[in-house]
Amino acid sequence: MSEQPTDQGPVVESSVGAPGTIGSVSSLTPRAQQYLEETRPWVRFISTVIFVGAGFMVLMGVGLVAFSVFGGLAARNTTRLGALGSAIGAGMLALVYVVLAFVYIAPGVYLARYASAIKRLRVNGTAAGLEDALKHQKSFWRFAGILTAIGLIMAVVGMVLAIVAGVIAAVMASRS
Repeated sequence: MSEQPTDQGPVVESSVGAPGTIGSVSSLTPRAQQYLEETRPWVRFISTVIFVGAGFMVLMGVGLVAFSVFGGLAARNTTRLGALGSAIGAGMLALVYVVLAFVYIAPGVYLARYASAIKRLRVNGTAAGLEDALKHQKSFWRFAGILTAIGLIMAVVGMVLAIVAGVIAAVMASRS
């Protein structure tokens, strides 16, 4: 398939064999190849930062579990409910950290796969290689979009709950 360049940028021409066979990218422009190759180290860097961040989140979760256990043991021998509440709160926060760390790992995996697919594309230059790279990039952006939508919904719900809590607190304060 060969098309003339349009205002939308260079066109990738590919020659595909018989149905079911994989053709090669016959003219992925040198500039397009350069852009992909220049993107790869940054994609790899961001995926590494994500993995390191997830590791720190797991360590924070483990630390909070230790705090929760030792705080619960210390609170067991006292009559102070505040210490026990703090230990329970730390345990719940530890669970949140560990769950978020596992959620955080997924985009790192997608980006690492994307970087590897770009490297393979440089070596073999097939249409299937380009599709593989774009598939991993699409997966990353779909996951990021879903997380963004969830975050926006949670922010709106949080604001509504904060307003409701403020109104309730104002009503309760006016009755005192």
